[in-house]
Amino acid sequence: MTRAPTPNAPDTSHLKLLTKQDRLWAEDVLAETVIDPGRISPDTLAALNMRDRERYRMRRTEYLRMMPLLETEIVADVLGRLRLLGKASIRSDLHQQDIPILNGEPGVGKTMIVKTHAAEEMRRLAFQRSIDVEDGRVEPLGTFRPVIYAHLKGPMTQHDVIRMLCDELSWPTDRNPQRAFERAISACSVQLVIIDEIQHINFEGKTGRNVHNIIRWMSNFGLRVVLSGTAIDWVLNGGGIPAVEVAARNSRGRWIHLEVPKLEIDHGRLDDWLDLVHAFEERLRLVNAPTSTGWLADAFGEYMWARTQGYFNSLVLLINLAAAQAMESGQETIDRLTLDSVNLEYEVERQRPQRMAMFDAGTYPWSSEL
Repeated sequence: MTRAPTPNAPDTSHLKLLTKQDRLWAEDVLAETVIDPGRISPDTLAALNMRDRERYRMRRTEYLRMMPLLETEIVADVLGRLRLLGKASIRSDLHQQDIPILNGEPGVGKTMIVKTHAAEEMRRLAFQRSIDVEDGRVEPLGTFRPVIYAHLKGPMTQHDVIRMLCDELSWPTDRNPQRAFERAISACSVQLVIIDEIQHINFEGKTGRNVHNIIRWMSNFGLRVVLSGTAIDWVLNGGGIPAVEVAARNSRGRWIHLEVPKLEIDHGRLDDWLDLVHAFEERLRLVNAPTSTGWLADAFGEYMWARTQGYFNSLVLLINLAAAQAMESGQETIDRLTLDSVNLEYEVERQRPQRMAMFDAGTYPWSSEL
């Protein structure tokens, strides 16, 4: 399918309001700068010298790995809700913001969803800012940072969280990090804070109460907050001392639960999974791979679900490692032997021999429904 020519290129002048750091980050997340290395013949590959062969391998790997978010039915629903919440909000400390929280098992793709939302919102808010500047409603800023994305890596207190957010803005903190963060919000016109892996925050005891309260303070302050994590029922219903339960109850009254399940293929959803596999196939640049459209999904789509159990991150790992092995061996295509040689995460490798034996025998639990 080819795109119809457009008479005018879209106006991107508003993106200049963003810092170079944020512009480059958004381009990486949305995979806009990665270059397609193209397809070459086996003879052309064989004729390349060592440096050019390695250069082509590097470019092919980058093109496959740097994919934009693929909007499956699940992703489209969750991302659509986040987009709608963003467009319905205004920046005002007179209007409290509800807090969406994405919940799902590890490996279902939550991080890519919230990163994509962050990149989109950077651009949308820059566009809105350009209109406000044009209309004389606001003054230009030296540093405009409308969105903070923070990925937690371990247990944190409320002070740790605030200092981390200030660090993301390169804003200095002192003994009162909350006050420093208030100054940073004003100076950079921060409007959206996204905190990924929220389950790493300690929600127990006095610290838990304070963390709940600081997140609520951010929404009361007029910021939009988006959270993402695993096992949020524990976060919101962990119990503990009465003061923690009161704080959790207040959060339950404000947080909007958005479930991100893994991609199942029962109940007529096989096509969604095969479309996902096909999207990866279109970025493979293996010189001996079949040229027929849909070859990877047709030959190995169901196998890949049986191997990955529908976890998006496991599918990414399976295809990327299989492609790397195909290039390393010189085979330059993906077959069953190559896929079998790939080891995935421990969780999806458990009971792999039993699952694949059923798959090969045609007795996999869902096989009669396909």
